[in-house]
Amino acid sequence: MMLVLTGCGGGGGNLVQQPIRVSLPVSTITVAIGARPLSVPIQIVSTSETAVVTVGGLPAGVLVSYAASDTNPSGSQTFSAGTTAMPGTTMPFVTVNSAGQTTSTSFTLIVAKP
Repeated sequence: MMLVLTGCGGGGGNLVQQPIRVSLPVSTITVAIGARPLSVPIQIVSTSETAVVTVGGLPAGVLVSYAASDTNPSGSQTFSAGTTAMPGTTMPFVTVNSAGQTTSTSFTLIVAKP
């Protein structure tokens, strides 16, 4: 936990909380329709050990799940494209809520034919 205390003598200091950050190791994720799920690590930097992770903007037929790891709140996201998914490219985004803050990052998702 990293906090910064600022102020000049006589009390009245301000407590500043470090902003949370989220990142993926790749900017493009390719998942094939009907293929085995693809696991992608997600790095979350927060003063809290817990995070709520959601992914928005996914095309129909594509599912994602998040699992925290031993290095909470970082973990992995597993993507899969069912047989009803349509091939194409989209720009989904990952949103993380942790330590009372929210941040997000986007990535390119390619849904490929098997």
